Amino acid sequence: MPTYGQTPAPLKPVRQLLINAKLSSVVEVPLYFKLLQVNLGAGESSAYLGANAMIYPTSGSLIVESEGESKTAQDGDCAFVAAGKTATLRAAAGHAATFLQFILVPAAELTRAPNGKPAAVTVLYQTPEAIKELKPGPYEFTMTRVTAPPKAPAPPMHHRSGAALYYVLSGSGLLKMVDKAEPRARGSIQYEPQDFIHSWQNAGDGPMILLQANISPEGTPEIVFLP
Repeated sequence: MPTYGQTPAPLKPVRQLLINAKLSSVVEVPLYFKLLQVNLGAGESSAYLGANAMIYPTSGSLIVESEGESKTAQDGDCAFVAAGKTATLRAAAGHAATFLQFILVPAAELTRAPNGKPAAVTVLYQTPEAIKELKPGPYEFTMTRVTAPPKAPAPPMHHRSGAALYYVLSGSGLLKMVDKAEPRARGSIQYEPQDFIHSWQNAGDGPMILLQANISPEGTPEIVFLP
């Protein structure tokens, strides 16, 4: 509790790293970010066979099975499926499940559907061009949940060491760029290539929660603040 007469320290966004997957290389073929929304009825299961994917449930409970391992994920959890590995995605009995898939897709697989029936799939976003400025060497593919409290100041302007794809899970925000600022409502999607200079700020009265799928060179900070 602050002492009388002192100004409380400003609130800061809380970053929760959900998954950190290691990729040995990302330069063999052009890669695109793709975001899918997938729905499964209660007890239904679907096979996933595609590129590296982060899977985040937004409602219901999802069971992810791959190579003999099983993980149950709900809102706030995340699962990773590696490229070329078949996974079974199953909604828990008694409840439908909706989940997001953040995928790093090679150019040759852009039009291929990675989810088998009976999954109902909606393409929410695909980067208009391949991710730029990727370098030889290992990369980290991460999923982070960022919670920005109301009235929290915007972080300093920055850019990515690799690239990121954001989804506004709840609340509303203001995306600040060099020459303008734009509102971002719940469900908004924002692609951040390596040279995109920006900052985010909560614009509402409640918490703003962002999902951030990011790739960055291994051992390198994903965020590069401007001097």
